[in-house]
Amino acid sequence: MEQASIALFRTCKQIAREIDANGILLEGDFSATEQLRMDLRNFFCYLAIADGVVHKEEIAYINKLLEYEFNEETIIDCIRRHKVNDRDFLNYTPLSLHYFLKENNIPNVVYQSKYYDIKSLYYYMYQELGRDFIACNRRVDDKEIRNLTRYLLMLESQINAYKHFGEEREVVPDSIPYQVREISKNQEDEEIAFVGTITEPAAEGYDLENLLIEMDGLIGLESVKKEVKNIVNLLRINELRKTNGLKPAQVARHFVFTGNPGTGKTTVARLLSKIYCALGVLSKGHLVEVDRSGMVAGYMGQTALKVKQVVEKAKGGVLFIDEAYALSNHGPEGDFGQEAIDTLNKAMEDYREDLIVIVAGYPDLMSAFIEANPGLKSRFNKTIDFPDYDADSLFAIFMSMCKSQDYHLSPNAEERLREVIQEMLTHRDKNFGNARDIRNLLNQVIERQANRLVNAAGVDKEQLLTIEPVDL
Repeated sequence: MEQASIALFRTCKQIAREIDANGILLEGDFSATEQLRMDLRNFFCYLAIADGVVHKEEIAYINKLLEYEFNEETIIDCIRRHKVNDRDFLNYTPLSLHYFLKENNIPNVVYQSKYYDIKSLYYYMYQELGRDFIACNRRVDDKEIRNLTRYLLMLESQINAYKHFGEEREVVPDSIPYQVREISKNQEDEEIAFVGTITEPAAEGYDLENLLIEMDGLIGLESVKKEVKNIVNLLRINELRKTNGLKPAQVARHFVFTGNPGTGKTTVARLLSKIYCALGVLSKGHLVEVDRSGMVAGYMGQTALKVKQVVEKAKGGVLFIDEAYALSNHGPEGDFGQEAIDTLNKAMEDYREDLIVIVAGYPDLMSAFIEANPGLKSRFNKTIDFPDYDADSLFAIFMSMCKSQDYHLSPNAEERLREVIQEMLTHRDKNFGNARDIRNLLNQVIERQANRLVNAAGVDKEQLLTIEPVDL
């Protein structure tokens, strides 16, 4: 299964090639394809030098993805020649960005995914490739996270300098550091677009016992269920203590969810919001889900406005911040991520009676995130770990998804499914998506079944329902 980062890179490279095929050449001697290649090379070099050592795995990553032939000596020479280690490196926009942001450069490429436009596609390519790169030597250093965050903030600030593909706003000159830009009065007055998702609360409220049954019905996650039950029991006892004139015990209100992708963190956060509402802790019980892009803006001062908007939408419910480690202030003074953290800390205090915040991400990165700021450590004093699913749980998840879509497996297909899942677990890497990969597998299986049946004669209902080994 192709990694998301590689899929994004291939799509951007395809767009660059089509731009070149249209004969478009911006300032300079390099095509869109070659400029993209060089910009990514410099980006990877910037991440590589963060910890003071360019590892052989990092050199191999660059050579394989971008088709260079670097060794330890030549890559150091490249870093020097292109001034990647200079203090003002981040003051210069990757030139390939201009190819992707000008309306008349956009070729007729259809890209169907969660990335809604070319700007997002370009940005998320850097984000996903950067995450892969800093983990390629199986060790993620805080300094590498800092450099990745810095670069992404710079990239976002430059992208935000364009209102639309073809309608340019004034871009900050390269000689002015992006960190010192101030939000203008007109920009402050503009409505800030909300970037995230909201799960609306039920109009009729929630029944606690039904919610606990729903929690028990989740596949796997036994340790997580136990943690949630402990919280519920403590809240129930607190109500009895209040009734009897006793002081309530301290209960964690804000949580750190650690775990790999697809381990149920968002699902449990959604259930927690409803449970807290049923217990009277929250007034609404809805979930607002955002990541760094929903909280960090490209201008000094605008980030605080974005965070306040998100908090306003989350009041009475749960604010769920995915991949929250990207907010960590590893950057220079003026880093917009720190502005987001400071604003969030204040909001958590201001609305402590009717707001719960859950931050989530990879275990190692979340540990570094919490340790990076004393305010975070005091706020988030409860961590719940979401382990990877085992083979039996992934099998049960696949079967449950099948049932929900009116499919079932033949006995031989069930046996083959167990083999496929074991193969997935045996060859999994850091990008393994647990339940997400199982969902993708089911989608592929359904496509294969459709291809098998479409030309068959006299297809009956049972055949439409049944998945066979060949489909797996």
